[in-house]
Amino acid sequence: MARSLSIAAYLARLGEPERKQRFVTQPPRPMGVIIWARCSHVDQLTPIETLNRKLTEDGDPVQVIATIGDWDKSLSDRALPEPKGRENIQKFMQHWQPVIGIWVRGELDPIILDEWREARLPSMLVDATADGLEQVAGSWVPGVMRSLLSQFEAVLTLDQAAAEGLIKAGTPQEVVRVTGPMEDCAPPLPCDEAERQDFASVIGTRPVWLAAAARVEDCTDLINAHLIASHRAHRLLLIIVPQDPADAARFTEDARAKNFYVTLRSEEPAPSDLTQVFVVDTDEELGLWYRIAPISYLGGTLHGGGCRDPFEPAALGSAVIYGPNVSPYQKHAARLNAAAASHLIRSGADLGPLVETLLSTDKVAMLAHAAWDVTSRGADVTNRIVRIVQRRLEDLGH
Repeated sequence: MARSLSIAAYLARLGEPERKQRFVTQPPRPMGVIIWARCSHVDQLTPIETLNRKLTEDGDPVQVIATIGDWDKSLSDRALPEPKGRENIQKFMQHWQPVIGIWVRGELDPIILDEWREARLPSMLVDATADGLEQVAGSWVPGVMRSLLSQFEAVLTLDQAAAEGLIKAGTPQEVVRVTGPMEDCAPPLPCDEAERQDFASVIGTRPVWLAAAARVEDCTDLINAHLIASHRAHRLLLIIVPQDPADAARFTEDARAKNFYVTLRSEEPAPSDLTQVFVVDTDEELGLWYRIAPISYLGGTLHGGGCRDPFEPAALGSAVIYGPNVSPYQKHAARLNAAAASHLIRSGADLGPLVETLLSTDKVAMLAHAAWDVTSRGADVTNRIVRIVQRRLEDLGH
């Protein structure tokens, strides 16, 4: 894996940054095999965490260490700052001793890749696109891009256009595969299966919808929507899980003011036949409620203030409704929306009529199935990367 003349010439011209950056003190290295995943954006951390989880499912001592260039302290439990400059990259590699490198989308850094080459580090490029290749090396040193791309043992691209662009830029055709994106859905939220069964048996065939992580600003919209939807299904049950359990009193008061029969989770573990609004005023995970309700509205999306990831209910078979304020999950919402796997509403006035429409079993089932398909589509890609990594580790004697 000797360095080509083209890349050597380019690196000589490139030089080192004028201001030398301090090497960041690294955490202790764990025992076992280390894989370095170089990420260019925070959105890529979830797919890498999913990959790490799958690599360790059998208890193998493998750890994927992610780095990111645009790092801040909020990411300290998920990623390390990307080392800058040749000396810092060498120190980073000496400390972690990675045996495989995974480059996740983004522009190619010739200095990091050259250090990978010098260390004879087997590497792959995943979620690859052809975007930005011309900005990396420029055109004044022939063959630079070909030199960078030729060191990847596997290149998994997002689409055919990306594959063609990468091959044209110099990637060996035999290592390129069109796979689509990696799985970027976090693990399904947990729940006690016995509790789920007990709760489901109490509800029986009653139609149910959920307001997940609801905020007090959602209160009026939720109660009015339930009034509208209840005209179609008088046994309709609304489950409200406040984002802050301390807000349960507000939801309870407003629902009772509209003459709804309200039950609190802290007082009764399950709703009675009379219950129309069930308020979860206990500190619980949403995994149970997403599995119970075939329709989920994401609180905070109409009036702002933050929301839950729309992939959470989608992965558990619940049709997703949200307003326009889906930060920081815009990409997940856009993917669901593009696949007709969710419903975007513009105002609280849209919520009730939409819930009423989705009470049709076939409509909500189609929506939930499409959502599940979106969240699970990348699993095959991640599993493929797992197999590549495992085979390479066997070749290396790990």
